[in-house]
Amino acid sequence: MIIDQSEDILLLTNAGMEVEFVSQSMEKILEIPVAKSMGKKINQVLDNFPSLPLMKPNQKMVIPVTTPKTKKRLLIEFEFKPQYTPTGSVQAIIAIGRNVTERENSLKKFKDTAFKEKELNQLKSRFVSMASHEFRTPLATILSSALLIEMLLQKDFGPEIKAKIINHVEKIVAQTNRLTDITSDVLLLEKSIQTEMKVSLKRIRIGKFVEDLVDTINRESFERRTVKFTMADGDTTVMTDPSLLTHIFRNLILNALKYSEGALDPEVYLHLRGSYFEVTVKDYGLGIPKEEHEQVFGSFYRAKNVGNIKGTGLGLNIVKELTKKLQGEIWFTSSLGIGSEFYVSFPVK
Repeated sequence: MIIDQSEDILLLTNAGMEVEFVSQSMEKILEIPVAKSMGKKINQVLDNFPSLPLMKPNQKMVIPVTTPKTKKRLLIEFEFKPQYTPTGSVQAIIAIGRNVTERENSLKKFKDTAFKEKELNQLKSRFVSMASHEFRTPLATILSSALLIEMLLQKDFGPEIKAKIINHVEKIVAQTNRLTDITSDVLLLEKSIQTEMKVSLKRIRIGKFVEDLVDTINRESFERRTVKFTMADGDTTVMTDPSLLTHIFRNLILNALKYSEGALDPEVYLHLRGSYFEVTVKDYGLGIPKEEHEQVFGSFYRAKNVGNIKGTGLGLNIVKELTKKLQGEIWFTSSLGIGSEFYVSFPVK
């Protein structure tokens, strides 16, 4: 009576792990009839029980169980206590099961929170390091240019003075734009990792969309280079967020231009692959060191071989987050000194 009224589940098996006794709490908690459990091995009674044999003295394990009637998802912790004969062989095994669903869920939430907090602290640390480095140069340039303009304005305006003033104004504009880009990247990264970020799906012709974007970048004449676009399989209509897609493709294409200076022009390919479309951005530039491949999509990460090429190290991290928002995937191949190919794949819907 005491055993049957217990909140714990008690099983007794023989040495072969075949059930010889089970308490009524098995049926009450797990909705598994006692009669159907008798004579069966534990891994036949509980679907997620590991293959036998498993025994170690006083071993504990947490097993997920879905009740057959009410479809509750429970986590049951079993503790196993082997019973030995005088000669030292296993005679029977007592298994005590306890519902630890609430405990395990609380523990998981705690671990998730701790992990996110640790990740956030790392992100803050990297941002402070990046910001102190990246903000210093443009701010110094803006300040010095403003002071020089002030000095020049005190003189007569000849052609030479006018040219110098224009030069410094252009520096101020360029460095202000750089600071604006850094701030925008940080804000977009913060927004992209929020689960409630809105995705506005629209129906677009993906081929024309990518072609127009490449044409726009080419008209901007980034270092007077031309990105080549190839649409191998014709065009199709897709459901996507044009704004997020523009940021993804633009970032990848501008990276291809930025990190392949003096090399062949980058290439963009569009392929239709059944229920997915895939865009490839290929460059013939610096390439990424093999030992750094796993870190490429990390926040504030920049490869060691980029030299003096400006950047925040946020671009690819943002691209990956936005790609996930659109239920897509991103991956790449790269060889040092040869170039890189970035692939993004999205459902056509």
